[in-house]
Amino acid sequence: MSTLDILFFMVVVIGIADADERTTGSDACKFDSRCICMNTKTNFLNATCVRKNITTIPVIPNNIENISFTNNEIENVRKDAFQYNSILLYLDLSANKINVMDSEAFVGLQKLEALIISNNNISSTVFTSKTVFKPLVSLRYLDIKNNPIHQIAFILSLSNLQTLKMDYAEGETYFGPEYNTLRNLTRLDLSGYSGHCKMKILTPRTFENLPNVDHLDISKCQINLIFNGTFKTLSNLTYLDLSDNRCLGLRSFVNMTYDLFSTSIKILRINKIRQTFAVNTEILKCHLQHLRNTTITEIYIDSNRLQLLENGTLNMLPKTLEKISAGDNQFTYGKYILQLSVLSNVQELNVSYMGISHNYLDKDEDCDNISLDNSLCDKDSFFFRHNINDINKNDYFQTPSDDVLISLRIPYKLRIFHYRRCDMRYKLPEIGLSNNSLEYIDASFNALYDWQGPFHNLHNLKYLDLSNNFCSNVSKTFFNGAPNLTSLFVGNNLLGFVLPNDHTGDTFSSLRILQTLDLAYNRISNLPISLFKSQKYLRTLNLSGNMLENVNFEIKHMANLSFINFSDNRISHLDVSFTNQIDHLTKNMPHLTIDMSGNPITCTCDSIAFIEWLSTTNAHLNMHQQECYSMKMYLNNSKAGYDMLRKKCSSYMTTVVAVLSWMVIFVMILSAGLLYRYRWKIRYLYYIVKSKHQGYIKPLQVDNDFMYDVFISYADEDDTFVHSKFLKRVEEDGNISCCVHKRDFIPGNDIASNITSAIHNSRKTVVIMSQNFLSSDWCLFEFNMAKMESIYSRSSENIIFIVFIEQLPSKDLSLNILEIVQSKSYIEYPNDEYGDVVFWEKVKDTLSM
Repeated sequence: MSTLDILFFMVVVIGIADADERTTGSDACKFDSRCICMNTKTNFLNATCVRKNITTIPVIPNNIENISFTNNEIENVRKDAFQYNSILLYLDLSANKINVMDSEAFVGLQKLEALIISNNNISSTVFTSKTVFKPLVSLRYLDIKNNPIHQIAFILSLSNLQTLKMDYAEGETYFGPEYNTLRNLTRLDLSGYSGHCKMKILTPRTFENLPNVDHLDISKCQINLIFNGTFKTLSNLTYLDLSDNRCLGLRSFVNMTYDLFSTSIKILRINKIRQTFAVNTEILKCHLQHLRNTTITEIYIDSNRLQLLENGTLNMLPKTLEKISAGDNQFTYGKYILQLSVLSNVQELNVSYMGISHNYLDKDEDCDNISLDNSLCDKDSFFFRHNINDINKNDYFQTPSDDVLISLRIPYKLRIFHYRRCDMRYKLPEIGLSNNSLEYIDASFNALYDWQGPFHNLHNLKYLDLSNNFCSNVSKTFFNGAPNLTSLFVGNNLLGFVLPNDHTGDTFSSLRILQTLDLAYNRISNLPISLFKSQKYLRTLNLSGNMLENVNFEIKHMANLSFINFSDNRISHLDVSFTNQIDHLTKNMPHLTIDMSGNPITCTCDSIAFIEWLSTTNAHLNMHQQECYSMKMYLNNSKAGYDMLRKKCSSYMTTVVAVLSWMVIFVMILSAGLLYRYRWKIRYLYYIVKSKHQGYIKPLQVDNDFMYDVFISYADEDDTFVHSKFLKRVEEDGNISCCVHKRDFIPGNDIASNITSAIHNSRKTVVIMSQNFLSSDWCLFEFNMAKMESIYSRSSENIIFIVFIEQLPSKDLSLNILEIVQSKSYIEYPNDEYGDVVFWEKVKDTLSM
């Protein structure tokens, strides 16, 4: 792409694409408040005045670099309209009503590089002088399409022009010698798609005076005939578009390609050179014979009613070919399929849209009755009796069979294969592919109803689209041949008939690096827990449009999961087991998004846990202003909905229970109260009896008959304080024997029994109090067991001594702990050196008593 093309693209997309949207750094222009100005990197301004009903070009300041007046009501370009705009590079006056243009209209635009005046009412008589474009000495891009101009001599002074977009009127036969002045012209666009073009016949004289053109677009120009030698003088030609010249047909193919070997052709577009409803045809070797010695890299031959290729035709294509687009044709099976491997350098192949219907209003193009000598395509000619054929004569094509492994040779460098919307109804059997580089396959919108496979040797495949294929069966080995797949789209099939039965997760087990999986609209009612067991790198999972009522498959191993789509299913709520997995994932993936829109979410007492989760989860939920089916409330405000539902459920349950079960409730409440009141005594007595029965506790005879002086109750997080300070100062320095769970608990016993035995066999219990202690269930268990020991085995003797190692607010302490604190049976660990000495002395004195 040239510098001018880059400039044009930048200005259109960034500065002028939408006049109604104001971007950062933009403001109303001072010269006309209807326009929007934006700063450029060069400290100048880009201005857009699109669709502002401007009728007269305003006085533009000299700091404007690019400006567009497209789609306004301007009718004339006055004298000296741009006299102050010496730095203007880009000017767009397209889609106005210009019919008057002064001979000095462009004075001052000596640096202008791009001028667009297409879609106006400019005729040849509008110009008062042929020198109207003379000031545009730097102009390189000119678009004058869709204007009633028949004489364009006024552009011949533009010696620096590189790109010209213009109409071609009927009656003109060639570009005359005067066009030699456009010695820098490299891009010529005559396409009827964007303007008016009627050329009829191309001869060797048509382009002989434009030898430097490298990009030629003569699509939709109603060309009927191309003579040999038409492109011979275009030695720099790299791009040629002859598309939508429906009167050419394959009969003109030999002539249109006859001279291409003498050009630098890289891209050839010959889409739709046959009538829309023409009879299907076959490409013969003679049609392509002149392409063999070219350097074409891309060829487009879409929409030509092609059905077959003569045996050996593919050998006629140039070895430089990298891309073939042959979509919207009618190809049937033939021996040429076995010859695909001769396309050794082809990287992309498109044969999509085979068999699609066309609009009956797309009428045939009117053609002149011009006869051509077709002797070059005579099948009895010498050429066809002595052809090049790399395929063995015994080769033949076999249609797919269930009991035969099909081997298919494809181009080694083929990376991208398009087979979309071909209406092919087949079962996919096991197929062995030759070594290849396939990375992308799109076979969507067909009728590939049964996926047996596997397709061997697809180790490079990253993207596979098999959506919209009416498939109701997929074997557990189908994807085994593509272990490096990262994107799999199998939506809009009938996999709901087979996936619910895959309880071992074999279907996707080989896809270990899969990142995107689309299973939308597959009539799936449930999925096994282990279906996605191998997809730990999955990022996007789409299950929308199915019939899921419950979700219980595992996702907690998908550490990279960022989006799950459950929209338009039948989910009333998500179970706690699944919401717990989501909360687990959000710890590492805070931007995890879940789309739950279009589901019949119920707000009942059965789903209250789910409604509460909606208001507390860190996952991003997409509800689309969805209402509960059972309550008039939006789920976007789930906190208010939860509070409302909680009150409703509480009232409902209270009424039902009070009326029907008051006696049962009374007994249960009484029993529960007694159990709760004496819960620690019951648990204490249970473990004491159990320990004595097992011989871990001996009856106490005298006061000093204890196994340990002190049992230390502490949280694991405070391990450092206990072992590095407390035991050293108390046990080693103070000769007070201590029991700590990591060192002195009996292996093999349950924890509760070890705790109860240690407390019972210790004269005192020291509690290392911290926030960690209060957060530990086992620590609280130890405290309460020590409390029970004090009451029921030591005659209410206070055996608990609390050591506060950090400041704790009283609101965090339970009543039992506050009771000990009020009895002065505690000490606080100091933060100063002097206090530290006193602290340890007091601790040793207390524990020695």
